Amino acid sequence: MPERRFKAIKLKKTPAGLARTFPFEISTVEAAIAFVSSLDPETRAKLHWRVAASVLNGLDAGKGSFDQAGRAMRHALAAERWLAD
Repeated sequence: MPERRFKAIKLKKTPAGLARTFPFEISTVEAAIAFVSSLDPETRAKLHWRVAASVLNGLDAGKGSFDQAGRAMRHALAAERWLAD
């Protein structure tokens, strides 16, 4: 299955407090789903990440839009202050 792309989201190089590998960019639905899945359970339980995961899973199931998924990811990343400036 080909990767489904949306507008690339640039991330900070190394957010404070994270010891794991952190991507510099998220540009596909698959990458976004993998990123959200890689978050620790405490972070993933926050409302903005639950919303992002729900929108991404809906898009993965053929519902929703790439714009909605991109906005949900940008909102969640901004709430964590992980978006690049």
